[in-house]
Amino acid sequence: MSTFAGSYPDLVNTKLVDKFYTSNNLNLFWFNTTIDLRRELLEIISHAAYYGLDKNKYHISQLKEAIVYTGSDSNTIKRFDRVYTDAFISFSKDLYVGNHIDDLLNFDELSSKYTTRDNEYLLTKIISVKTGSDIDSIIKHLEPADYFYTRIKSELKNQIELKNVSKVKQLNTTIDLYRWVQHFAFEKYMLINIGSATFGYYENDAIKLTSNIVVGKLSTKTPRFAAYCDKVILYPYWNVPRSIAVKELLPKFKRSPARVDAMNMQIINSKGKIVNPYAVKWSQYNRSNFPYVFRQCTGCDNSLGVIKFNLTDPFDVYLHDTNAKNLFRSKYRFYSHGCIRLEKAIDLGNILLKDKLDDKYLTSCYKDQIPKEHKLEKPIPVFVIYSTVEMDSTGAFHYDKDVYNLMK
Repeated sequence: MSTFAGSYPDLVNTKLVDKFYTSNNLNLFWFNTTIDLRRELLEIISHAAYYGLDKNKYHISQLKEAIVYTGSDSNTIKRFDRVYTDAFISFSKDLYVGNHIDDLLNFDELSSKYTTRDNEYLLTKIISVKTGSDIDSIIKHLEPADYFYTRIKSELKNQIELKNVSKVKQLNTTIDLYRWVQHFAFEKYMLINIGSATFGYYENDAIKLTSNIVVGKLSTKTPRFAAYCDKVILYPYWNVPRSIAVKELLPKFKRSPARVDAMNMQIINSKGKIVNPYAVKWSQYNRSNFPYVFRQCTGCDNSLGVIKFNLTDPFDVYLHDTNAKNLFRSKYRFYSHGCIRLEKAIDLGNILLKDKLDDKYLTSCYKDQIPKEHKLEKPIPVFVIYSTVEMDSTGAFHYDKDVYNLMK
């Protein structure tokens, strides 16, 4: 007796399955034709690992049971049909938009805006299937069609056959993130890889700017997220986050108020007024009751340098220039409090503002400038991911150290 008698297995995409059958006039899809259609899907899902996916997510045991089912019970056949449909939809969706992306990010402002578009696209593709070769064609069409993707799939297959579990996990994460980023097909976007501490700016699938970056140290990790860059600020203030202010700066300034001026800092009260550091009764304050905000004045000695790129993430993390440029030459570039320091900040500013920057104005390092804000005509998507696999110009793969210990 079939294990389907009486109940459905848990479907992964129940709503999409229902929508699929509504579009198909509630007709059977997999069991109203020859076994070839089912056999092709089973073959593909049996080799899900070579796509960086887990075959068990796609009902592999039920698919095998169904393909040899010889009974005539209509309810069982309907259930088998739905399971095949769910397996195809779920596999196709993971292949197209990435698998478990929520687990790889701390915040995602982008994906929900494209969910309806993605689902409609997938259903249109799937319902057009007539033969086994159609399935194979759709699978290939859903994958990125570029050199990097081809190479990383080949590398994944090699590492699976070598049974290198650690590298396979790293590759699975990288290939998932790559599919996710690519499926949006944005005309312009920025990609920050925390794992390799590198930056890339892309236009029309071509990379226009690359550089080293400095990201968060282990105790203050840079979060992983997808958001937008909406503003460029020239000669920005650094409004010191409270955690840094009370843990690091407050003890220094209590010992020596003169360090406030030496570090080009200002003390701001609740009314936005600048307070004289020698007028503050430092002995009365500690981490819990300190009522002021620290702000670093503008200029080249500002921790944000002379240009900042505002991001719409909820973590108060942004891209910025820096006054500590020597760190970009280091192989280990995990030193920040969480923000992302750019090696080529002025170059990026010129790209985003269409060469309207006054480079001399920025490199002259003027003191006490009023920050100048430039709103971008159209916000640019920014992906901040964590991948420990990189491919060099020769096509060889390198596995970076898992500094944040996220690959366990």
